[in-house]
Amino acid sequence: MVLSLETWLDSIDLQAGLRPHVHEVMRRLPEPVLIDLLNDPAFIVCDYDATPGLMATIPVNIGVKNPARSIALKRSLARRQEDFVRWVIAHELAHAHLRNQGRWEGDDPEHAADALAADWGFPRPLRGWFGI
Repeated sequence: MVLSLETWLDSIDLQAGLRPHVHEVMRRLPEPVLIDLLNDPAFIVCDYDATPGLMATIPVNIGVKNPARSIALKRSLARRQEDFVRWVIAHELAHAHLRNQGRWEGDDPEHAADALAADWGFPRPLRGWFGI
């Protein structure tokens, strides 16, 4: 069964400030990438409050082949510059798509995620990275 992006988004609980950013980034993914993610029961996107001392629950689907496809976004991310927020989301989606690997043997997973996010139209912005 192929899920639509809207159906999938309706099935997850995301903070209102992050949801439109996740929707926009995922809407712009190549169709094969989107279909792969949406139809993988191991793929989860959630948000959490990073307040010190507060316990965060990060869901994973137990019993799936690769639960490492989960993405947890800090709720405070929504307060950053739009291009930074969307780059972070695209970067994390790239990790999920690549299953936390590089694109080829020896490829650094962080560089691979940055390159893939840029290929999808979300290059790493200069501002926002260090809080500027």
